[in-house]
Amino acid sequence: MNRAIAVSIATLISFSAISTKTFADPEYIEPIPLANKITVDVGNVQDNEVTQVPLISWGGDMITIMANGIASETQPGSEIDKQGLKMNLVLENNFDKQIEDYMTGKSPYLRCTIGMCLQAVDILNKDPRTRPIVIYQLTWSKGGDTLVAKNKIVSVRQLKGKNVAIQAYGPHVDFMSNLLQTSGMSMDDINIRWMADLAGTENSPPDALFQDDIDAAFMILPDAIRLTNGLIRGTGRRGSVKGAQMIVSTFFASKVIADVYVVRSDYFQSNRDDVENFVQALMLGEKRVHELLRDRMNRQTRDLLSVSADILLGDATATGDMNELFNDAEVVGKEGNISFLADQSYRYSLASLSTKKQSALKEMGLIFSEYDIEAADINYNALDY
Repeated sequence: MNRAIAVSIATLISFSAISTKTFADPEYIEPIPLANKITVDVGNVQDNEVTQVPLISWGGDMITIMANGIASETQPGSEIDKQGLKMNLVLENNFDKQIEDYMTGKSPYLRCTIGMCLQAVDILNKDPRTRPIVIYQLTWSKGGDTLVAKNKIVSVRQLKGKNVAIQAYGPHVDFMSNLLQTSGMSMDDINIRWMADLAGTENSPPDALFQDDIDAAFMILPDAIRLTNGLIRGTGRRGSVKGAQMIVSTFFASKVIADVYVVRSDYFQSNRDDVENFVQALMLGEKRVHELLRDRMNRQTRDLLSVSADILLGDATATGDMNELFNDAEVVGKEGNISFLADQSYRYSLASLSTKKQSALKEMGLIFSEYDIEAADINYNALDY
């Protein structure tokens, strides 16, 4: 996925360019609870004609772009336009910035994974106006998020005592805790090297893996492909890391990372129709994306991939990477949203995941308290699909 916080997945650099790159020593950070890190005053949501909606660099975000008319600004005749809405889609992989915009009222929405949202529960619940309400699940990650290792490490258990790079506050934090737990390990069994970015800078896990003292790193699939010589084994040439190989991905843990949209409580109460209309537009946009991707030769399909790659990856030519990111996301649709948000008996429901993930985050010292995360009381059965 990224995917996610404090990241700017800029242009995916070509293999030949990376092969000549000199990597600077990365800067590692010590994460603190976001409630201590972000200090902004809560403001009312700005009453603008155009609503700002965040995106992150993930295949599922093609759905929002499609719903908006394959553009950042709402296009006439798009699903969002048909719902009477005007939106400006803004790529914001820096979750700190997303939270600041959300808290101050610049945007009523957060685009995050459940794990990212839960890392911010303390600050989001400080004021009843900003209490988070989950309104829509876009996808599950089913292969787009990976753990790459070198030095002959081929299993999670072999990470004991090793140095592992991961983006702080990002979606891979709960992926990491899940992998360790299922392997009978804890956070204390590895040496975590927290990093500010997800990709595209020397302060990101993919670049850190080039360092001799880093044994493994969490990253999204396009970086894993590059560093492992096409998911075979890195040779040290053409941008790969010698001996690097992907040891696990969310293909084998497909119900761990859930990508969602969250809305402020006060905005949901005062603009319920707009929120429900946005959900309806996303649902129809999702259906249209599936239809288009069945025909790669269709002009609108090519436009969707190119525009999405430009917005989400910073490179309009990276259509292959964009298509791969979407393929590595499991789109959940209407039934999936009903299960995730409304079915308490569903093993992977919002309530179930929230309880498990918050416990792990509290153990890591990233949150102070645990909260019930509310799902929107929208009648998803009544929506068109």
